[in-house]
Amino acid sequence: MPPLDIRIRAHEEFQTLRGSLSRRDLVERISTTYGITKSTIYQWYKGQTPIGRRAGRIVFAPELLYVLGALLGDGCIYHWRNHFQVWLAGEEAFTVKFALKLSKCLGREVRHYKYGSKNAWFVRVDNAELYFLFQSVRSDRALIRKLVYDVDPANGWLHFIEGFFDAEGCVKIIRGEERKTPKVCLDFCNTDYELLSLAKQALEEDLGIKAGMSIQRASPPRKTAWHLRIYSKAGVTKFFEVIHTTKLTEEKRPLVISWLTKSR
Repeated sequence: MPPLDIRIRAHEEFQTLRGSLSRRDLVERISTTYGITKSTIYQWYKGQTPIGRRAGRIVFAPELLYVLGALLGDGCIYHWRNHFQVWLAGEEAFTVKFALKLSKCLGREVRHYKYGSKNAWFVRVDNAELYFLFQSVRSDRALIRKLVYDVDPANGWLHFIEGFFDAEGCVKIIRGEERKTPKVCLDFCNTDYELLSLAKQALEEDLGIKAGMSIQRASPPRKTAWHLRIYSKAGVTKFFEVIHTTKLTEEKRPLVISWLTKSR
């Protein structure tokens, strides 16, 4: 049996060509090109996937949308020999929450770990299906939309935005001599303009929250970054009504409440 990454590529070609070739011709082509048995390919027509049980399966629950949003912000993948690892790093509260969400997607307990003596934490799992799904959504934004509407059409964007903001967001407290009460701004920052544009559209069209986009140019080797910001009191209020983020720390919470409850 060919390695899993070969089987995945074969299955992708199978899905692409399915319908344009006869079963016999398609099975012959995939078997000859990738060295996969014809009986296995015929099983793909019945809905079986190239990812076996030993490689790990995932549950397409609403929590998966949070997981993918978080991974698109702070995640990475690592393939070594027959291991397909997915990593995420961040603050402790974030990694604890991520591990709990991921546990529901994998049907087993996922733990978070401290990174040496540093004040940094990470989550690491070896799961091929999650590995290839994350790899796919990084290159295909349309797949994110499909997953949102297939998994949880009513609240899917809430889960996705919450995960993405926990990874890439910041609750900014804007102070100034002219301000008796500091202003609050919610800021997503990422170097991927297309990803932030998707988040902006989801905020405005699906959650009714207006957001503005701005650019932060950087000198090489740093990449140009984009900021997606929510400035209005109405937008910040709605955000915190529907999204529960780890970025609203106990230190910032009183300042946010003070600004939100102060009369205009």
